[in-house]
Amino acid sequence: MGVVRQSFNNCGPANLTQVLNWYGYDITQEDVASYLKPNSEDRNVSPWQIADYVNEQTFGQYRAIARSNGTLELVKEFIAAGYPVVIEKGYELPDSGWWGHYLTVYGYDENLQEFYSQDSYLGPFDGSGRTDSYDYYQENWDAFNYTFYVVYQPAQEEEVMSILGPDLADDIAMWRATAARAELTTQTDPDDAFAWFNLGTALTRLGEITGEQQYYQGAAQAFDSAREIGLPPRMLWYQFRPYIAYWKSGRLDDVIALADATLETQGGRNVEETYWYKGHALAEQGFLTEARNTYAAALEVNENFYPAQISLDWVNSLLSGG
Repeated sequence: MGVVRQSFNNCGPANLTQVLNWYGYDITQEDVASYLKPNSEDRNVSPWQIADYVNEQTFGQYRAIARSNGTLELVKEFIAAGYPVVIEKGYELPDSGWWGHYLTVYGYDENLQEFYSQDSYLGPFDGSGRTDSYDYYQENWDAFNYTFYVVYQPAQEEEVMSILGPDLADDIAMWRATAARAELTTQTDPDDAFAWFNLGTALTRLGEITGEQQYYQGAAQAFDSAREIGLPPRMLWYQFRPYIAYWKSGRLDDVIALADATLETQGGRNVEETYWYKGHALAEQGFLTEARNTYAAALEVNENFYPAQISLDWVNSLLSGG
């Protein structure tokens, strides 16, 4: 597994490039970034965006799937079968605090209880890779709900789904298991803010899939608990389900206040999802012109963020009487 030294705030494209290069696909992080984050100041590329890029932009040569509720055992099973795994994790740097980060894991040693990975930010950049304990991954992975993605060739899809198993291959089963895992952690450690946040995310996802209002109400309460305990300041640069939970629970002012607090920071102003969710709340309140402007601002950050384009087209049709 080769290493790609990321350019500014470019761990998403850099890690995907490492994996695609390992498969023999000739591409650079600049190529990947030109689509995933055409604005170099954009602070986040979500796992679903990366999977979409692989599935839609590699001309059918490769596929990718992003999942949550992963385990160390699952990562090892993928690696043993020949698939590198990219995980999304929390990252505490002594000079700048907490960030989100991607890390490509390509090997492990069960006897030594350690994983081998390539880190596009910390290196080393001589190709030798990083060595970190299993505990290191377990302690930092929970900040992102144990999320990971795997790239594979189309002919390997059956094997990939078999490794995932029914609890991760199916969306409803995955989010139910994710919610149960997070809820158990909140019971054993009620001061774990990440566990409450993960519970809120899983319940919101279940609400989106089933349309059942009760999930959004429970999610909003879980997010309230996480925020009361205290989350890293940059948390909403990377994860956005609080906006949906509050929106679907009728707490539109909370959506706008949360978005505005994020937009007060330089980094937060370069997260397209922040504008998009604020636009939803504004539209719900009847402020269609303001919603249109907010959706347009999301596209200024990332012109390829197609959900904002869909929303902009929708609100424009309402404003034009269409």
